[in-house]
Parts: sequence; C-alpha cells; structure tokens
Amino acid sequence: MNKVHRWRAFAVLAVSFFMTVADLAIVNVALPTIGRRLHMPESSLQWVVTGYGLTFGGFLLLGGRAADLLGRRRSLMAGLALFTAASLGCGLATPDSVLIPVRCLQGLGAAIVLPAALSIVMNMFPEGAERNKALGVRGAIGASGATVGVIAGALLTRYAGWQYIFFLNVPIGAAALLLAPRVVPESRLATELRRYDPFGAVAVTGGLSLLVYAISTAPQAGWGTARTLTLLASSAALLVAFVVIETRVQAPLIPLRIFGSKTLTGANAVGMLLGGSFFAFIFIGTLYMQQVLGYSALKAGLAWLAAACCGPPRSRCTDTTGAAWPVRSSSSESVPRLRSSRSPSPPWPGSPSTRPAWPPGSSTPLSSSAGRSASQ
Repeated sequence: MNKVHRWRAFAVLAVSFFMTVADLAIVNVALPTIGRRLHMPESSLQWVVTGYGLTFGGFLLLGGRAADLLGRRRSLMAGLALFTAASLGCGLATPDSVLIPVRCLQGLGAAIVLPAALSIVMNMFPEGAERNKALGVRGAIGASGATVGVIAGALLTRYAGWQYIFFLNVPIGAAALLLAPRVVPESRLATELRRYDPFGAVAVTGGLSLLVYAISTAPQAGWGTARTLTLLASSAALLVAFVVIETRVQAPLIPLRIFGSKTLTGANAVGMLLGGSFFAFIFIGTLYMQQVLGYSALKAGLAWLAAACCGPPRSRCTDTTGAAWPVRSSSSESVPRLRSSRSPSPPWPGSPSTRPAWPPGSSTPLSSSAGRSASQ
C-alpha cells in the first residue's frame, strides 16, 4: 500500500476514532436538558453517560481479539454500523427506558471500532518516523476529542436540540462505512487456528463490567453496603480468574509476558490514570458549571475551548521531546485545576455573589443541585 493510500485510509480511521472519543463527552453538557425534557430522575440521568462507558470499557479486549481473528476492516465496519444505528436510536428515543439501553449498544459499537482502527494503523505504517507521525496525529485527535465533544454538544444543544448530539454521528458514520471498503486494507492475525479464548473473554468482560457498575452505583448505594462489596468482590474474583486462565490457554487474550516490559506497563498505567482523571474532570466540571455556577450549556462548553486547543501542540511535542515531558506536564496541571475548582471565591461572572460553591448539606456540588436542575 503506497503512502498516499495509507494516509487516505488513516483519515477514515481518524474520523472513526474521533467519533467514539467525542461521544464519551458530548452528552455531558446536554444532561440537564435531557433530564428536563425526558423527565428523568437523577438516578437514571447518570446512566446516559455510564451506560456508554460500561459497555465501551467492558468489551474493548474482546473487540480487539475479534478484529485480529475475524478481520480488522470487517470488525471496523461492523462496529461503525452498530455505533451509527445506535446513534440514530438515541436521537429518536423519548423515554429513558429506551435511551439508556441504546446508549449501551452505542458503547459496544465503540468498543469494536477503537481496537480495530488502532490495529489497522499499526499494520499500515512501518515502524519508524511515519508510524510515529500517524500515532502522533491520532494522539492529538484523542486528546482533543473529549473537549471538542463538549463544545459541539453545547452548540448543538443550544441551537438545534439535544437529539442532534446523536444525529450528528449518523452522516459521519455512514460516510465512514461507505469509504472503509474502498480505502481501508483488510488484515488479520496470521494463524492457522482461530482460538478465541472464550473463557478468558467472559472473565475479563464480566470483571471489568462489574467493576465499572460497582463504582458507578456506589455513591447512591453506599461504598460499605453489602451490595457494593459483593459487586467489587465478584469483579475481583473474575479478574483473578482471567489472570489464571491466561496462564494456561494456548492462545491467551492477553499474553501476560508483555507486562515484563517496564515501558509498556508504565505507559499503560499512566495512560489509564490520566484518561480516567481527565474524562472524570470534564464530566464533573461541566455539570458543576451548569448546575452550581449557573452557566448555560453553550457557556459551559466554550469554557473547555483552551483544553481542546492544547491537544495538537502536545502531540507534536511527543515527536520532538519524547513522551515523558507531555505526560509530566499534564499530570502537574491537574493540581491547580483541582485546587481552583474545589472552592471558588465569589463573585463569579454570571452568578450571584452569594451562591455557595458547594450546596449546604452536600458533599459534592451535584448531589443536591442535580435534582434541582432536573425539576426546573
């Protein structure tokens, strides 16, 4: 595959990747509006976001294995079709009993698209400068996707309606589906026998899903309740079983020997911590701005503009200074961010000078204000 065709294929893969990352955050600014229009209680409203993350995180490993064995382009197209159809279903959904399950399907589609797209990129570009450039561009897209999603969600909610945060994915996904068989090469793992490691897949998917579910519901149920502790124990048992299974099967889902590389292990650990903290910060920060500071959806979205603009320059820094400096700088910025968002001093622009940063009698700014916003 020549250089021009490789970058054409990369453009399709980049759009697919951007769509799945942006959708993790695009719903955030629309949550208060969705809650009011669909008359959703606070306990259900969080599942519009959590449902997507639950299936997205739980099925990533299984999606990657399927891509290697069934064909990466085939898996990419299947994931895009599911993601696009689920996006249409989310936009058309009226009761929360329909919206939340369809959001889970949307997350499943993203879990199939993401590993397939990354695997195709790694196979298209030879190791060296060209692959580094492709991964750098992909990193910039990932870094900017969440904040661009928040801004796009704000604009669409303000000027079109909350449904269009989902409808936006339909033409983009359809275009990617049409272009993929024409420009994206097919590839798969070179092996005579297709070993899917079904027990390992069930164990890790169940373990991760239970872990996400337990953490998501613990604030309402209580961290020390029997329900939460049972979920966490079940998750731990399944993940331990997964490790045991991977040491005994011939074709493991994850060869545990790869964790012998300190660089790989460290990079994945730091990436997990940074990704988890950043997406959580956007989620909490967006709701905080709207429900506590009184920002409109548009103003809350535009508040993230600076973060969106920082992604491409930092990705470029990775090529010139290495990965360590951008990671250290991102980590160090988390401290002033948290410090400045913890206890703001009034007056705030656009909000009464007497409004408290944390509602009285509440441990967080959302526990008492979310219900108030949904009832307005």
